[in-house]
Amino acid sequence: MDDNQKISVYQGPENIGGIGRYLADWLREKKRVESDFIVYTDHTNHQNAHENFRLDQTTFIFKILKKLKFFLFAIKKYDIFNFYFGKTLLPLNLDLIFLRLLRKKIVMTYVGSDIRLYKLESSRNPEYHLRKPKNIFDHIDHLKKLRMFWQSLWFDKCIANRDLYFHAAAVINKKKIIEDIWVCNSFDVPESFSISQYRDLPLIVHAPTHFATKGTIFVEKAVDNLRKRGYVFEFRLFHKTPSEEVKKVIKEKAAIVVDQLLSGGFGNLAVEAMSYGKPVCGYILEDLRTMIPELPIVQCTKDNLEEQLAFLLDHPEERERIGRKSHEFARVHFDRDVIFEKMWNLYLGLLQQ
Repeated sequence: MDDNQKISVYQGPENIGGIGRYLADWLREKKRVESDFIVYTDHTNHQNAHENFRLDQTTFIFKILKKLKFFLFAIKKYDIFNFYFGKTLLPLNLDLIFLRLLRKKIVMTYVGSDIRLYKLESSRNPEYHLRKPKNIFDHIDHLKKLRMFWQSLWFDKCIANRDLYFHAAAVINKKKIIEDIWVCNSFDVPESFSISQYRDLPLIVHAPTHFATKGTIFVEKAVDNLRKRGYVFEFRLFHKTPSEEVKKVIKEKAAIVVDQLLSGGFGNLAVEAMSYGKPVCGYILEDLRTMIPELPIVQCTKDNLEEQLAFLLDHPEERERIGRKSHEFARVHFDRDVIFEKMWNLYLGLLQQ
């Protein structure tokens, strides 16, 4: 399609780290493409949708009618549909059938627990069973496989980066899987950063979305033990805090950022911290480190986090060295223009098929 003005892209209906809004705004600004990020409901820290229908605040019948009404509107307006977290416009993903019949282009962006399979992940990650010990949904692999299979019949491509590729490839045709677009970025990686690691009172930051999933209990235990050993530092735990506030603290004050200790991967918090030149502590699976050998995240488990933090507190020069490597890594892998340009090329490629 030569006339970019004729292309219209939908992002939604789930808000995952604000990605849909950032990508839609980038398409509007850089490519002059009509793109909207519209969600059905939003309980995240970002709350940045162009429009939020707040369907969680209404009755069941009204939800169905509203979804149907928006679907009929959307199929007239949009050429490309970029869905997130396995959620689409109609119940049971029935809209995918009609979108396919109408020759719309469909991209599904998977992000984590939406496709992570318990049995497969447990075989790779000895800590995985601790993430949600009271949530049996993670154990119902056959439902996730069925959903992935059903969606793969209709979408053109899916994005499953980092360790998620293994789960997607267990069900979905590998030709449909894109593993090299890292869509978790939400801002431009700064060209430079300020070093705050030499503060008299180093600040350790931990900002979990879910305590059990991120291993927060083990972070708090390590912090308490360090204080008992006489280490002097500040610790701030952010939960359900607006993302902009967390970013500001990390950028201006944090000396060390603790990401997660159970999942074996990393997400938005780690990316943002690395972008600001902060050393990040987290548990990374070995096969992921093999895929990304230059990944600068300090390897920490629930058992050695205390000693790793002690080492970083004792060696501010090491914090600076890791911080510089982290910033360089983020500039290469997570710069928003680079990532979103790949998404744009993906959209164009689908339209030209």
